[in-house]
Amino acid sequence: MRSLNRDIGHTIYYSKAKFDSFVKTLTITYIGLVSLLIVISYMFFLEGELPLIGFEILLTISIILLILPYMFSPKAYVLTHKGLVIERILNSIFIPYSEIEDASIMDFNDLSSAADIELWGSNGYCGIFGQFKMLKLGYTNLYVTKISKCILVEKLNGEKYVISPEKPEVFIRIFKKLH
Repeated sequence: MRSLNRDIGHTIYYSKAKFDSFVKTLTITYIGLVSLLIVISYMFFLEGELPLIGFEILLTISIILLILPYMFSPKAYVLTHKGLVIERILNSIFIPYSEIEDASIMDFNDLSSAADIELWGSNGYCGIFGQFKMLKLGYTNLYVTKISKCILVEKLNGEKYVISPEKPEVFIRIFKKLH
């Protein structure tokens, strides 16, 4: 597991966080737009319209815009004998079973609305992840890479997480046995 310094137990079930066509399209579009920004700023630099420091700043910002969201996007969803892990390159999230009230399969389209507000995170590049204020769920932590059949995890303290393992039915069945 990445970025976890505590004992989270051994892996019982591992599910990759695979992108669906919606997330793939948004990710490719985002990469294309950031790449276009780099090319255009380089052209302005070559023509003398943009000083070197300006080009370096734009290049640095562009690289950060590409790398940082990727580092925080979900890579896998893991069930261990102690809890659920949302695996990310930076700062994986561990939720012990003792803190989980319930988990159920939901359709993301039924959960989301046009009134939802992204507080921080990504709304499509490398997935939909971060904290959102959702009309139907309130404050929710999203770690979704597929918008069909997601799992809503509700903690005893009221926190909510939405994840999207490859096979949600299998994931939920194993989760219910472990929980």
